[in-house]
Amino acid sequence: MQDNIFHQFRQAGEDLASHGLISTHGGNMSIRHRGRLIITAHFSRLGRLEPGDLVEVPLREELDHVTSDASQDVALHQLIYKFTPAGAVIHAHPAYAVALSLRLDVITPRDLEGSVLLKEIPVVPAAALTSEIPQLLQSRLAVMARGHGSYVAGKTLDEALACTSALALSCKITWLAGRS
Repeated sequence: MQDNIFHQFRQAGEDLASHGLISTHGGNMSIRHRGRLIITAHFSRLGRLEPGDLVEVPLREELDHVTSDASQDVALHQLIYKFTPAGAVIHAHPAYAVALSLRLDVITPRDLEGSVLLKEIPVVPAAALTSEIPQLLQSRLAVMARGHGSYVAGKTLDEALACTSALALSCKITWLAGRS
């Protein structure tokens, strides 16, 4: 695997961890690369990625989850790439976004950046992740899984990271503004 690909994953993972957008072993990331999918391994530490934490898998073929080291979200990532032009996907657990997803069906950012960039963030139940998230990401940058976390698609990992960070800040602002 190319060093620059690993560097992109490592930097995004470090940023996710340092900004508190994931737990130590939570979340996952992937990119579309030369007709395949490169994704973080199941239970890898995104904030301290090593080269062995990246797994290359087919973009469209179903995997044997018993023998695959890939994230358990790999099938969802494959569907997102199938139905969107995304080049990268980040799944994170921003605390305020998760908290809002427990109360709302749609999160509407109240800050200027969030309202312009993200507009509305739909919240889908966990049972509907594979059926709803790929379709919703066709027209949106971010979707929340109720009580779980965000799925953000971008052209690059850096773009997906920027949107994940904006989502986290917007949700924190929305939460805090609702308490005043």
